[in-house]
Amino acid sequence: MKNSIYLKKYKIFLLILLVCFVSSTVFAKKKSKEILVFAGAGMRIPLDEIGRNIKKLYGINVLYDYEGSGRLGNKILAGQIPDIFIPGNDKWAKILKKKGYVDEYIPIAFHTPVIITLKGNNKVKSLNDFLDNSNRLVLGDIKACAAGSVSDAIFKKAGLEESAMNIRARGVTVKQLVFWIEGNNADAAIVWKADAVQSGKLRIIDIPKKYNIASIIPVCQIVKDKENVDKYIHYLLGTKGKLVFIKHGFNVME
Repeated sequence: MKNSIYLKKYKIFLLILLVCFVSSTVFAKKKSKEILVFAGAGMRIPLDEIGRNIKKLYGINVLYDYEGSGRLGNKILAGQIPDIFIPGNDKWAKILKKKGYVDEYIPIAFHTPVIITLKGNNKVKSLNDFLDNSNRLVLGDIKACAAGSVSDAIFKKAGLEESAMNIRARGVTVKQLVFWIEGNNADAAIVWKADAVQSGKLRIIDIPKKYNIASIIPVCQIVKDKENVDKYIHYLLGTKGKLVFIKHGFNVME
């Protein structure tokens, strides 16, 4: 009798172990079909499209965290590790390489800074108009937003003092700057050309080449030897991925 009871308990125990094993295996398979990508907010539109394409091709769910590159870079340093990091310029790629988070990074495209105003607002026509105190300006946060550090460098090259400008606010992403201008909350900003083109509501003013600074968009693979990550990288850097960037106003690397 006792042996029969023990045998039943043993069978139940084995059944529980089997259920746990199967459940954990299924969970692991589901989890392996997801990858996490940290990316600058200015690349949301092309990367969302690429994510949908990856889902159709490989059944891989691409989870994106879009923010200013500085905020995302600091998240990584704080221990929040994505599979891939695509910042708005190569500043953070260099920092992460130096600290051992990435071995190498590969450029996919580059951002070209431009001045934007709302269509119909002709108060700002050049960089020099940024010194007119009647013009309300919004710029990227130097520490949080890649466009912020670039605009700061452009002003220095052009010999313009930010302290003399009527800067109303600092945005943590390029998208935030675009929204402010679209809403007529400011007269001008410096953003990436691709974001300005995507808006359709903005007047775009080119910055003279002698002052302008193009920013390389690097792809940083944080997690190595993971099949789904490799598939994403291969698609992103291939012809199909680059065509998506071109469609949305980006200049891609040859």
